[in-house]
Amino acid sequence: MTPEQERSASTSPSQPLDGEIVGLEDERVRVRLETGVIGFLTGIASAEIQSTFRLGQHGTFQIERHDEKGEALLSLISTQASKAPQSFEHDVDQLQNALNHHHATPITRDEVIPTMDERHIQQWLNRVESSIEKLRKNRAKRLDEEFYSGS
Repeated sequence: MTPEQERSASTSPSQPLDGEIVGLEDERVRVRLETGVIGFLTGIASAEIQSTFRLGQHGTFQIERHDEKGEALLSLISTQASKAPQSFEHDVDQLQNALNHHHATPITRDEVIPTMDERHIQQWLNRVESSIEKLRKNRAKRLDEEFYSGS
């Protein structure tokens, strides 16, 4: 069960909830409820949807039931008179304001810097040199085998 379905299952069917219309589809209206659940008003004619509902319009809805897909089916209790659509700049200002007032938790990092003394560095260099020498020997052996085998 997705988190959205868990939220919708925990919501009482008889409790009126505020919501915002976020999508107008052919025969249904998509609504985001205050709980974050996405629900649908269904059984509405397409012409009525276009004339009655507007994106961003707020209203009060009630969850009637959940369909076989787990989607919340809503009924409309009331709508608020839709205000004039807000400008893109208003949306950007709201987003900027939210970002400015969001305080992220700082990521703690270990400030321990590994120290390598001269002995550790020399050991590392010796291991690198021995590994390179092994690679050279294996390469020489492989090239000799290829030369003598004729491949």
